Amino acid sequence: MAKHVLILIHGITPEVMPSVHTDQYHAFWSALQAEQPALLAVMHNVVCVEWGNRVHAAPTRPDERLSEAERATSELVRASHVHKRASEHNVVHPGPLGDWNVIPGLRFLVRTLREELVQFGLADAIYYASEDGERAVRAAVYGQVLQGLRTLRSEPEVMLHVVGHSLGVTVAHDFLYGLFGKPGTPHFLNQTSSQQDRDDYAFWREKAQADQLLLGSFTSMASQLPLFALRKQTLVDQLAAGKVLDPVAIGIVPNGQTQWLIVYDVDDPLGFATRELYGDRPEVRQVQVDAGDTPIKAHTAYWTNKLVIREAAQLIATRAGAAY
Repeated sequence: MAKHVLILIHGITPEVMPSVHTDQYHAFWSALQAEQPALLAVMHNVVCVEWGNRVHAAPTRPDERLSEAERATSELVRASHVHKRASEHNVVHPGPLGDWNVIPGLRFLVRTLREELVQFGLADAIYYASEDGERAVRAAVYGQVLQGLRTLRSEPEVMLHVVGHSLGVTVAHDFLYGLFGKPGTPHFLNQTSSQQDRDDYAFWREKAQADQLLLGSFTSMASQLPLFALRKQTLVDQLAAGKVLDPVAIGIVPNGQTQWLIVYDVDDPLGFATRELYGDRPEVRQVQVDAGDTPIKAHTAYWTNKLVIREAAQLIATRAGAAY
């Protein structure tokens, strides 16, 4: 019988002072159990991943300085700071009314989006798109997942259940692609400075290729894969030619059973419907939800949305053979 492992990976953090996601993860896991009580008995381990914000008193990983760097940048460039320092070298809009906007509330909305969701959120994605950022985030995320799997190396079969939000969806997708689909040597084996992580990832890739490591389920909230699919020229060429991506590359088995759940909110400016990027596959289920009515709420509130929890719990329990 397979050992089941639940992996929770948060996404971008638009908060000025982000905290660790422990409470969020625990509440989500409790909500899944409330929907499907048998999950507690079948889940061998729950891996709660933290990246991008300071976890230790003194940063020990490069990614732990990301939130502080975003905060420092924001304080320097936000409109209120710039306007207070008007000078001959820093000219604000002239005139008695300044830059008057005739649409009430529009400037406040745009400024909030720019100074919160973009400055503290999209900046995380830009960091991951860089070579240094990709290496740092993968070292943090993959390292924590591999540590959570370390006691299961001798098990004949291990099944992963991955829940990712926002940029966490992309990082999770990359993690799975390196294990299940990437030909040749996965990039991570040349990115990590940890010999233990390198050995572990190579070990689990071998297990995946031998069908001893399986993808039980993948739940994607606020996916940004339609954006990150364009970061590789091979994928650009493939999509430009009218082709779609193959979910088999991340461990999806073409058996007609749902294995990948994608949830999105149309009011979420940084989360996208993604199923169509992979064609019309019965293994991929997509559900539109109402996570929130403001852009920031719509992007951040998936973890507590009742429909998301119900759909995710049903998928995970079904794939783990524990559906109620």
